[in-house]
Amino acid sequence: QVALSDQSVLEGQDVSMSVRVRGEPKPIIYCRRHHAEEAEGARGLFTLHILAAERTDTGFYTCKAVNEYGTKQCEAKLRTR
Repeated sequence: QVALSDQSVLEGQDVSMSVRVRGEPKPIIYCRRHHAEEAEGARGLFTLHILAAERTDTGFYTCKAVNEYGTKQCEAKLRTR
């Protein structure tokens, strides 16, 4: 199970985008922005924090969970106005 939600924020606001992942064995989580890797984590909950969002942070964010049984992926759009 992988889920991520679209968000719209005002410029200067902090943003948190969270993904909760379940699986056995526990998957590794990769989060990317515009296909460039941002971060990864190995726990059931991964949160990407953006402090004082700028218009250049607008775009699609993708999170992928990977374990030996396969891959699940989700995508969300961040809009900064």
